[in-house]
Amino acid sequence: MGHYENPRSALQNQETPKQRRRPHHLTRRPRIRLCLLKGCERHYRPRRGLQRYCSYHCREAARVWSLWKAQERYRATAGGQEKRRGQSQRYRDRVRRRKEHTFVAADPAARVITTHLFGASCDRPSCYESFVRSRRSPLQRFCSKRCRRALERVRERERRWQEPRAG
Repeated sequence: MGHYENPRSALQNQETPKQRRRPHHLTRRPRIRLCLLKGCERHYRPRRGLQRYCSYHCREAARVWSLWKAQERYRATAGGQEKRRGQSQRYRDRVRRRKEHTFVAADPAARVITTHLFGASCDRPSCYESFVRSRRSPLQRFCSKRCRRALERVRERERRWQEPRAG
């Protein structure tokens, strides 16, 4: 029967065209996209599929913003407000003790206390703009349509990357 004992097994051991690796210039790469960070929005070619930011500096700025946003959310809770009241009281006590040690009489200036609370802040990374939620949209999370659309684009793309491929 020639060189091979079983021609069927010889074909099974060989690579099929689907199993061959694509040449480097034909490999699939993510498309050029915009940096999610507000203020940067630079075009870049991502190194991996779920990359959101163009550079290390943008990732760091987004991390700093994330910490700020988490602190803001915590301060909106009852526990956060209680802790903040304690901090403010201790600060006022320190200032009072400092004034007792100095002999300069200071004019007691009128203190202004705002009665309204500050609005919510935008959920787009590095967007520190705040806005007041209206009765019409009490669940508003973005300061503008542009910020909302930027985050929607990223989430849609990530959803497409996560779902299994048909074929």
